[in-house]
Amino acid sequence: MNTAFSPISIGNLTLPNRFIMGSMHLGVEGETGTAERMAAFYGKRFEGGVSLIVTGGISVNEEGKGSRTFFNIQNPEHAKELKRMNELLLGKGTMCAQLFHAGRYAADRNCVAPSAIRAPINRYVPKALTEDECWKTIEDFGVAAKLAKESGFGAVEIMGSEGYLLNQFFSPVTNHRDDYFGGDAERRMNLSIEVLRAVKKQLPEGFPVIFRMSGIDLIPGNPSFEEVIRLAQVLRYEKVSALNIGIGWHESRIPTISQLVPRGAWIPIASRIKENTPGVPIIASNRVNDPITMQKVFDENKADIISMARPFLADASIVKKFQEGMSNRINTCVACNQACLDHAFQEKFVSCIVNPEAVHELEFTKPKTKDPKKVLVIGTGPAGLEAARASASLGHKVTLVEKANVLGGQFQLASNIPGKSEFKETIRYFSNELPALGVNIRLNTDATLTLLETENPDVTIFASGVKPREFSLKGLENLPSGNYTDYLTGKFKPGKRVAVIGGGGIGVDVAHRLTEEDDPTLNSYDKKYNISSFTNAVVQKEKAHRDVAVFRRNGKHGAGLGPTTFWALKQELESVGVEFYHGLTYKEVTKEGLKVELKNGEEFLYPCDSLVLCVGQEKENSVLEEFQAKYPNKQTIVIGGAKDPRNIDAKRAFLEGLEAAHSIH
Repeated sequence: MNTAFSPISIGNLTLPNRFIMGSMHLGVEGETGTAERMAAFYGKRFEGGVSLIVTGGISVNEEGKGSRTFFNIQNPEHAKELKRMNELLLGKGTMCAQLFHAGRYAADRNCVAPSAIRAPINRYVPKALTEDECWKTIEDFGVAAKLAKESGFGAVEIMGSEGYLLNQFFSPVTNHRDDYFGGDAERRMNLSIEVLRAVKKQLPEGFPVIFRMSGIDLIPGNPSFEEVIRLAQVLRYEKVSALNIGIGWHESRIPTISQLVPRGAWIPIASRIKENTPGVPIIASNRVNDPITMQKVFDENKADIISMARPFLADASIVKKFQEGMSNRINTCVACNQACLDHAFQEKFVSCIVNPEAVHELEFTKPKTKDPKKVLVIGTGPAGLEAARASASLGHKVTLVEKANVLGGQFQLASNIPGKSEFKETIRYFSNELPALGVNIRLNTDATLTLLETENPDVTIFASGVKPREFSLKGLENLPSGNYTDYLTGKFKPGKRVAVIGGGGIGVDVAHRLTEEDDPTLNSYDKKYNISSFTNAVVQKEKAHRDVAVFRRNGKHGAGLGPTTFWALKQELESVGVEFYHGLTYKEVTKEGLKVELKNGEEFLYPCDSLVLCVGQEKENSVLEEFQAKYPNKQTIVIGGAKDPRNIDAKRAFLEGLEAAHSIH
């Protein structure tokens, strides 16, 4: 039997396979009236093959809430909401309550911590807990565990990772105490040990208690690997049911789950803990999103269980599809963070760019039609692909036309950026899913008026996308130049010293490609961030093979890129010498380079031998107006960049594709 689908026990609970859904906030927590929404989301994941799901963090007391979008299980209204959710999910699988305390990460002036040291990502200085208050917090964890069981949860997970309270106590960076809960490494782990004891004391013998511990904090000066192993061994001695290995703190300057991180990058940390802590199931997490990586973990016995969170946003049935040999139809998580983490930190409802139905299951409940329409979708960028998929899923007869010889549109183009090769997985998914749903795909086909008249669809969805905006500048002919499309498709080859005109999301991505042409590998990632040092992981400076500068008239560089990912990309670009200029006016291009005028009136010449133009986009919908004028009674729907090229991104495009399908009448 494949180990991935063999049973394993956590306490007195036997899981039928080795996959769990890890903790992830949905953005609906902390409010009453959301039980049905949570149950609809989690229920679909149970149906998709996962048998244990860990909730987003549920605070053990009021001061431990990360923000207003957290439940406090000691609040009777919140406990009632969670109980209602569990009642709706009864018999579908095991819900595991993550017992949580944010510590100094709580976005509240009353936040607390082991020592009064402000977190770089929080404006509030925390109050240092007294020893009595530490014991009261321990008691709150126990009370929370009891309430979790009474609310219908079948397991609990103690959050001791990602830089939250228990993790803060374990780290000498944030724990400057000298009492029972701080000082040497042995005392720094006491809060975690006492919390585990308090939780177990409130639960029946054998009730599953998972401890999520930090395998590596990725903060300079964090606990040594020997100290981490010691904590794992003590937790095993205290009869924890399983250890879930977390990676990194939220304030760490090391990307841990974005596209800059190669798949499976953190499996070695979990594996080393497993080697040194036999007898307790080890759960690995972070950047595991595809069956090949999953299978390798089990074949090489690197971990006992794999925890995934975002991959279940992208595809609720990832486990079932893997088990049934349908991996080519898995909608893979592309690690973009745009609709999940970015939304969570902005206190919005979480979703997924490649699966906008996620966490919106109750909004897209339209049944399969009894009156199928003939639907023509023009363009195979994100908007067109999702419009075709969703329309076919609703029972319509769909034809999808694309003027290029491949699917993907802007996604295909973006997949040439280092790390964004994950987008090829999305194109692979649609390439398999659409034919399976009966969609007729026609490549190398121009959407002319003649074609539209020949097809004579009931509904036409225009998802024809965007094209690079035209740009003129005095002297532009003096140096070789090309737009971002020309560069990313190989039609234009820049020199060794390049000026990127336009510093939005596309410009910054182009700078990344100019300085690093290959996807990150386990070795290159380890080297770039000095991961092997364990206690001094920081980005390493290294000169790129090109000199690159990114210019932007106004606004911030990277506008449109997500806040949880752009900081890491900019850090990498700066580490290889990329220069950033903004607040300027373009003057001219000379044979020596690009001349600009800064806000203070000073003229500046950037010496370069070529330019890449990333100055925005225009909608591409030349046939639309002609078609609408000739056939005003035909239903036409315009989506994505063809509708509005301003601030267009994949998140908006996929969502508009889904909405278009549901608006067919």
